[in-house]
Amino acid sequence: MKKFLLSAAATLGLTLASSPAHAQSPGPFSPFAPFELRVNFQPANAPVPAGFVADSGQVYGNRGNGFTYGWNQDNTANTRDRNNPNTPSQAYDTLIRTQNGANHTWELAVPNGYYEVRLVAGDSDFIDSEYAFSVEYYGDVLRGTPTADQHFFEAVKLVDVSDGRLTVRSSSPAVNNKLAFLEVKRKFGIDINFQPASNPPLENFGYLPDNGLVYGARQFGFTYGWNVDNTANMVDAGHDVDIVAQRHARMQQGGERVWEIAVPNGVYEVSMLAGEPFNSVGAYRIQAEDTVVLSGMPTGYGFTTGIARVAVSDGRLTVKSAPGAGNNRINAVYIRQQ
Repeated sequence: MKKFLLSAAATLGLTLASSPAHAQSPGPFSPFAPFELRVNFQPANAPVPAGFVADSGQVYGNRGNGFTYGWNQDNTANTRDRNNPNTPSQAYDTLIRTQNGANHTWELAVPNGYYEVRLVAGDSDFIDSEYAFSVEYYGDVLRGTPTADQHFFEAVKLVDVSDGRLTVRSSSPAVNNKLAFLEVKRKFGIDINFQPASNPPLENFGYLPDNGLVYGARQFGFTYGWNVDNTANMVDAGHDVDIVAQRHARMQQGGERVWEIAVPNGVYEVSMLAGEPFNSVGAYRIQAEDTVVLSGMPTGYGFTTGIARVAVSDGRLTVKSAPGAGNNRINAVYIRQQ
């Protein structure tokens, strides 16, 4: 998620679009569809744990099981099956060494989007390592120094994929790195910029546009929009402070406007930017579902930010003015399934 939104706006730098998300390709967006995979690293002749597919160190390619994954170079010689009766399961009993002979990088073909990745590193028989793994451009997602009492370490991280491949590699602190298994699950995520239809979209910065249309199907398979036509209330203030910040939707002009997006039921982190450059007239209060996400009087450059977790149980995440709002505006909303 664009965490820099909150810090940039708070410091009045407003460099949202000049600090873009990694441009996604192809697309830049992929329609949301469920994706879940558990990969066990093991010798080719070892039993495959139930619910897993096997990776035996082959070079990246189509594995013939409906998935494409593998290594930047042959790593088959570095798989191990310890056959240790004290391991919790077969998934913990097998592993692959990721630094023996070279720094080996593993990738999995996935639709562009947001993923929850669980990594498990360790070796049931040895503690001669310093574990450190990165996922995509997120450094040191997993860190751990094994001891006689703790052989395994795990970590869970939400990452975004923008090039069609989820990448796992050793981080610089790693010594004799070993990976036992990993789990990958796609999560719903989207960034929306509210803007007039006459403005060019900001897809290369990771945003989809909302132009004030009534709720309905939009591009790339997403469904979102307003309870009534709100196209007349889409504004480009034109101050050139920032591409995202100078565009907004008025939420209370001519009535209370409600915006929704179709999402899987679950828990979401929602962050927002609200305001207009150099305009401090208003009392911004915006909620998602029943939780106030953003609340504040615009000052200085005229912007307020907020972030909160909300639960969705009816298949739609709903954004509307909260009680006490006056002259509400919204520039952007960032939604991440947790």
